[in-house]
Amino acid sequence: MTRTSWHAATVLAALSLGGCGSSSPVQYYDLEALETGYVAERQPSRRVGVGPMRTPEYLGRSQIVTRGTDSEVVVDDFHRWIEPLGNRIHSVVAENLDSLLDDTVVVAFPYTHIADLEYQLVGRISRFDADPDGTAVLELQWGVIAGRDQFVVQPKRMRYEARAAQAGGYPALAHAMSEVLQLFSRDVAETLQQVMSEADD
Repeated sequence: MTRTSWHAATVLAALSLGGCGSSSPVQYYDLEALETGYVAERQPSRRVGVGPMRTPEYLGRSQIVTRGTDSEVVVDDFHRWIEPLGNRIHSVVAENLDSLLDDTVVVAFPYTHIADLEYQLVGRISRFDADPDGTAVLELQWGVIAGRDQFVVQPKRMRYEARAAQAGGYPALAHAMSEVLQLFSRDVAETLQQVMSEADD
């Protein structure tokens, strides 16, 4: 190798290493549950389970997925969820319901003592992401069963939306998606309160 060739190779190697070192770090986000103070439950408590909620395969990845224009789907490798949304949805909704329902113990799927559940939220999520304008969207079908297979709330199709404070900003997007789950959780809590009240009459 000539001196000129050696010098060119050294420069190229240095540029290559510099490019690798300047790549953006991966940032992680999480969904937020409702913030409420701890309240000791009176005994006996109702037992409610959240799930299983079937989710589309794209919610099983860690990368944040958003909608683009003209049916484009954007998968961001540098902005990710702390765990796949297919798992996190169950736990966040369970936390929300536990905060919204008095004298009720709420657990998330997968269960360890499913036979102990009095009511169970089940359903299928078809979409949970955001539009290009920053609107978080949750589309799903959900219902409530008592015991193992009797529907006390027949499955219904619903759509929930919340606008992010800043379109394209991932912290604002994560917050909007948390708000969408809170809207859904409040709807479920109101329905469960009515069902449990009727059962007590």
